[in-house]
This record gives sequence, C-alpha cells and structure tokens, in this order.
Amino acid sequence: MNLETRLDSRLWQFIQNSYENRNFTAAIIDALHFLSDLIREKSGLESDGVALIGNAFGGKSPKLKVNKLQSDSDWNMQKGIEQILRGIYQSIRNPRSHRKYNDKPEDADAIILFINYLIGIIDQSKSPFSKNLFIDSVFDPDFAENERYSELLVKKIPSKQRLEIFVDVYRAKVGADRDKLQYFIHALLKKLTKKEMSQVYEIVSEELEHTNDEDTIRCILVIFPSSCWKHFEEIGRLRIENKLIESIKSGRYQGETKKCLAGSLGTWATRF
Repeated sequence: MNLETRLDSRLWQFIQNSYENRNFTAAIIDALHFLSDLIREKSGLESDGVALIGNAFGGKSPKLKVNKLQSDSDWNMQKGIEQILRGIYQSIRNPRSHRKYNDKPEDADAIILFINYLIGIIDQSKSPFSKNLFIDSVFDPDFAENERYSELLVKKIPSKQRLEIFVDVYRAKVGADRDKLQYFIHALLKKLTKKEMSQVYEIVSEELEHTNDEDTIRCILVIFPSSCWKHFEEIGRLRIENKLIESIKSGRYQGETKKCLAGSLGTWATRF
C-alpha cells in the first residue's frame, strides 16, 4: 500500500522521515504529535494527552464541536469522538512513550490511517475563535477606545494565533482609526513572547526602511508604544527620523487659520 497517497499531505510530511526509514513506531508517535498540535491550534489550549482531549471536546460547551450539538445524536457523536481520542492516547501513544515497541508496517498503516480519519473530523470541527470575525471586531466602528476593552478583546485570541493576528491587523492598519488601534496593539504586544516580539520588530523595521507613504509612517508612530522605537532596526529608524527632521525644516504654519501649510509629518515626531 502506498500510504502517502492516502494521507493528508500535512500528516505525511510530519511522519515521512520516520516512515521511510522503517521506524514505524516513531511514525505512529509522530502522527499523534501532529494530532495533538492540530487540536491545540484549533482550540487555543496548551495542555496535552487526555487533559487536552477533555478540555477540547468535553463538557457542556466544548472548545471544538464536531457538529451543531442540537440533538441527542449530535451529543452522542461528540462524546464518542472524545472517548475515541482519549483511548488513542491511553492505548496507543502512552505505551509507546513509556516502553520499547517494534510495530509492524501493517499495524502502523492501520493506526496512521485511523489518525488521518480523525484529523479530517477535527479539521471540520467548529472552533469558538474565528480569525476573520475577530479582525472585524478590531476595526469595528463601535470599538471602545480604552484599555479594558482592548484587554478583553486580546484575551479571546488563542495564544498560538496572537502573532498571526498581529500581522493581519498590522497589514490592514492604514485607514483605520489610529487612536483605537493604538489601544489594541498595546494590549496585544503585552501578551507576545520575546521571540514573537522579535518578529514584530523585524516586520515593522522592514517597512520603516522602505516606505514613503506618510499615512503608514504616521500610523506606526501612533500605534506602537514609544518604548518600541529603539528596538526597530537602526537603518529604518534613522531613515524615518531623517524624514521627520526634513519635514520640520520645511514646516510652515498659518496662525490666522491655524493650519499647517507644510511639514505636517514632522509634527508626529512628538509621539516619541
């Protein structure tokens, strides 16, 4: 049997090295690692094993719903999937993690194919977090412009999706209400890991190094805490600082009309 052609491509890539090296026990464990990662990604949970399964699929309001849960039959299926997954961890993964196994290829094929079937169910399961709906709420005209609202909003993001949400929101920043977006970005940055913050600095630094769009520059100066500025790469910082200085030099203000006739970009330097 050509197992590769019968598996989800993501699963095959995850187990390919072990399987092709005929380490079938390792291939089974790899498949279960992939299953765990998928459940964590979909549910936003951090636990593992039977605890992960119980938290994701169990209870009166499961994190992952395999159907609409509108009938006894729906609930029976939900509970059945939960029990099957618990059984896989208890009867397949745990023994292989605690003592030496030497699985035959036909056993590995059967187990991995069944895991593949479960992956299909999990892919179709409904998660309480919808990225598109969440991003809509960030740009909602009725976004409450305060720290508490932003903190509550950020709390809804699964930890593994926080950086992804940042990237999507950041890309859509131009044209948004900068002052509202500032509250959200400040709250989100507080929840990112050091590694994730390094990626944030890298993304922004690249834009600072190349952008000539004044709206983009203004937005960056507003939405990020001033403490972030020193963490952006120096070449981008110096370039933008030079733009601001040149803008200040060319500045013209008409007192009678209280209008800035030139050099308006320079006025945004006061942000940091």
